[in-house]
Amino acid sequence: MQRARLVIIAGAIFYSAWIFAPTMGSRLNGLRSYVSEVAATGQPYAHFFRGTDLLAGTCFVVGAALWWRAARPSSRFAWGWMAGMIMLGVGTISDALLPLSCTPTSDAACAFREANGEVPFTHLAHAYSSGIAGTGGAVAVLAWAAWLLRGGNDGALRTARPLTVAAFGAGMTYLITTVWTLAAMAITDPELYLGLAQRLQIAGITSWLVLIALPVGKRSAPPDPPRPAPS
Repeated sequence: MQRARLVIIAGAIFYSAWIFAPTMGSRLNGLRSYVSEVAATGQPYAHFFRGTDLLAGTCFVVGAALWWRAARPSSRFAWGWMAGMIMLGVGTISDALLPLSCTPTSDAACAFREANGEVPFTHLAHAYSSGIAGTGGAVAVLAWAAWLLRGGNDGALRTARPLTVAAFGAGMTYLITTVWTLAAMAITDPELYLGLAQRLQIAGITSWLVLIALPVGKRSAPPDPPRPAPS
């Protein structure tokens, strides 16, 4: 189980690499741009961000597999968590392998070509893979919450109580900002701040992953009772 926790935390760290984009030459508007645009063709260090996404997705899949091997879950909610993690991982790997050819939120010509179907198939494929990743994250969060509320005790990832409360908060942040992101994408109103919504969404899921993967501290054994004094 310890290996599963470490691999999941590593995946969350790789998944957060976009935070460094502004310090690496990116001029994308953080309030309105897609996070995946940092890995688009022509962007500074695009291959670096594709690589970190590839590593993140791989860690999510491997972490879920290691957890299954260690926990052998019986609860359907625990199985749902694992399925969600695999979806998140596969979607993230696909995102890395299907990068955007341009940045539609900052390049009017790119946005025009995209609206008229004049961009490579990777744009549509990337949209689907991102949807798979987002859905997987939601499934994992909801299944974990349901498992925990039902008193899960079959070896699935558990945390100490303060971390559990924080994880619930991070999970709710992810779910709420996922709805916000979908609304901003559907309405296409720049004042809905799609970029901010998506960045908070990813911050929510990565925080949740770290919090649920932190191990529960082992209670120290009580001291031995004192020996009776010789009479």
